[in-house]
Amino acid sequence: MAEAFQGHTSADKLAGHLPPVTQRVHTEGHGTSALVGTGVQVNISTTGLPAPQLASDQAAPPAEEGPRLQVWNLRPRDRSFAGRGAELAELRARLSSGGAAAVQAVHGIGGVGKTQLILEYAYRHRVDYDVVWWISAEQPGLIGEQFSALGTALGVLDAGADSTIAQSKVRDFLGNRARWLLLFDNAEKPEDLHLWLPDGAGHVLITSRARNWGEVAQSVELNLLPRDEAVELLAVRLANISAVEANRIAEDLGDLPLALAQAASYLAESGMSTADYRQALQEETVGVLNEGRPGRYPHSLAAATLLNASALGAKDPAALAVLHLCAFLAPEPIPTDLVVTIAAHVDLHLDAIAPLAQIIDKPFQRQRSISAVGALGLARVELGTITVHRLVQAVLRTQIGPVIAAELRTCIEAALSTVNPGDPRDSANWPRWSVVLPHLLAANPAHTENPALRKRARDAIVYLICRGDTRPAQQLAETLHQEWKQRLGPDHIDTLRAATELTWAYRDLGQLHRLYPLVDDTLTRQIKTLGYDHPDTLRTASDLAVVYSALGNHQRAREIDEDVHRRRVRVLGEDHPDTLTSAINLSGTLSDVGEFVRALEVAEDAHRRRVRVSGEDHPDTLTSGINLSGGLGGVGEFVRALEVAEDVYRRRVRVLGEDHPDTLTSGINLSGALGGVGEFVRALEVAEDVYRRRVRVSGEDHPDTLTSALNLSGVLSGVGEFVRALEVAEDVHRRRVRVLGEDHPDTLTSGINLSGGLGGVGEFGRALEVAEDVYRRRVRVSGADHPKTLMVIVDLAQLLLQHRRMIPARRYAEQAHQKLRTSLGSQHPSTKRARSTLDKIVAAMGGRQPQRNARRRP
Repeated sequence: MAEAFQGHTSADKLAGHLPPVTQRVHTEGHGTSALVGTGVQVNISTTGLPAPQLASDQAAPPAEEGPRLQVWNLRPRDRSFAGRGAELAELRARLSSGGAAAVQAVHGIGGVGKTQLILEYAYRHRVDYDVVWWISAEQPGLIGEQFSALGTALGVLDAGADSTIAQSKVRDFLGNRARWLLLFDNAEKPEDLHLWLPDGAGHVLITSRARNWGEVAQSVELNLLPRDEAVELLAVRLANISAVEANRIAEDLGDLPLALAQAASYLAESGMSTADYRQALQEETVGVLNEGRPGRYPHSLAAATLLNASALGAKDPAALAVLHLCAFLAPEPIPTDLVVTIAAHVDLHLDAIAPLAQIIDKPFQRQRSISAVGALGLARVELGTITVHRLVQAVLRTQIGPVIAAELRTCIEAALSTVNPGDPRDSANWPRWSVVLPHLLAANPAHTENPALRKRARDAIVYLICRGDTRPAQQLAETLHQEWKQRLGPDHIDTLRAATELTWAYRDLGQLHRLYPLVDDTLTRQIKTLGYDHPDTLRTASDLAVVYSALGNHQRAREIDEDVHRRRVRVLGEDHPDTLTSAINLSGTLSDVGEFVRALEVAEDAHRRRVRVSGEDHPDTLTSGINLSGGLGGVGEFVRALEVAEDVYRRRVRVLGEDHPDTLTSGINLSGALGGVGEFVRALEVAEDVYRRRVRVSGEDHPDTLTSALNLSGVLSGVGEFVRALEVAEDVHRRRVRVLGEDHPDTLTSGINLSGGLGGVGEFGRALEVAEDVYRRRVRVSGADHPKTLMVIVDLAQLLLQHRRMIPARRYAEQAHQKLRTSLGSQHPSTKRARSTLDKIVAAMGGRQPQRNARRRP
């Protein structure tokens, strides 16, 4: 767990109180007719005939919504249609551009709302068309009959004409005109429509589950609803549902429009509470998904899924086997190579999977079967991946008996345990981790009997933390730790290892109160079961040092870090990554106790080794770079400190992004280093940017946010914005007192920063009170000779000088100067600051200044 807490540079590592350094077709006339066999009302213009009254349920456009169309046969409009504004706008823009773009194919999985989308488009833009004709294209043999009806309605065809004549006459008629819209709903493949698509300046909309429409149309993929639109859909159909309830149901239903419409219909009819509905959905998924079918849908989601799966199995048994495999993975993109890996571990004699044996090692046949799954709208098939919606998965799992399902899950666990995306700390491996992680979690590693899968799950926690997703990492770690403690026992090695990852998550989230009990219990059990020198024990011991450091007991942290480092050198060797982590942590705690020279020696050696072992861009190398920069600042080598800080910050921005917690730590370090060389304007720009990002990423009370704020306060003072500097300093101090307590070293650092802020605005009396209080607490917490205590003494001397209390001012200044010169050397900025303060006091007293001994070595 030591990896969790690398980089212990604190808020006031640089000399004095400079900014601290730290680690989302027109036809004339009137008349009506009906399209035979469709049950859809038709409004037709024919010369010289009066128009009879429309039936009460006919879908004629209301007069207030625009002029009546002359030829049209649309079904009634869905008055509760919601969302899809972006998709409708995209269709309009494409169709209006003319040329080949005037044919658009909307494709997507079953239930995603393709038909509703083009129907809504037709109604919204009906004033732009003189002819709007709906053609059900699911059965290609019936298209000709519907074309004939269109020809009759247009007056270019006698009733009863065959489809060949209809095809020619209607295409010729439309090909010479504009202002027409044909809608082919649920077409299966492009060749079914080749003969029916007119030329000319009209528009064509096609819906299909298939993707391959490039020969005849431009494609528009319709995905699941965005969450806000899914909530809107439920709210439109259920007047009394709250936004919270709608959001929960949308989450459970995976934002699938058909499922949402079904749920709304059932809830409206039955009066069931949303809580009961959600529980029923978990316990009786298929039964619930069979209820509440909206009137305009031919089948419920469950029925449609089973019908399509049955059709798929009859057409391509191997494709159905692939689908059954995918039903036990996550509803996220599944790489084809993962399907192959899983198939290699699956007993292909299982009835549900057996057909895979014929195609799994044959890439062309395998891909043909995968494509067949997408063609029926049961999955989204893209280049190299297949994605099955969670509700479709749930329905499919009911087709497989519990015994076979259990065997299949075991095989999938074994397969996933062999998939290794690489070191989770290395950002180069994160793209692979992002693909595997959802399916790893879908295998429910908390309940697995497979040790290799448990290890992979722990690696997943590390990946989430390193990527910056600490909250989900904490949730996963807590789940694994609790479940494994119950199932495997509290002393099991995997239970204890899960505890170490959980410690990491708690620390990064700033949940300091939860750290010590967990680490202490884990370390006690590891010593008993594994011994003192086991790598797991040493890792938790390193965690304990981090806990002591976070709680402010730097001396105890230093003692533990020294011991762990010695043991790791002996057990693992000097270049082992764990040993180098110990060296980095030791460097930080040495700085915390004021041993700046030795801290720098350790930091330089650890960084050199990290570069050689891991490379310059490895996250661990960048962490050691942060510590090196802080170590250089600790001995006053501010120019070198800035060089290292800038290099690490640039690399972390490139590798991790600007908002990653580690990048923000580098930003604080960079700001402090800029302040160290007097570049306060640049330092302020960085400090303000980092603070804003920290608040957004971690919250206002997170320890790292407070460190960022303290850094900002120091830089504001550096550029002369004393009033704002004081406001920030007061806020930070209040929060640290509340979060950490009055005696925590970080609270004391913010206290002396507050004292400086008060002095900046001339409130020397209050500044002196705060400084004296901090001094007393520093002596008690850190000792009278700690460099940070001595720096506080210098502050006190300066404030006493402001109050003309010369004798105690001179006594404090002399005491601090002597001790700082001994511990840090005469050239250290803190020593020089103490000497400068002493000179001012002596001069103000009118006395002779103390003689300088430039040759004396510290």
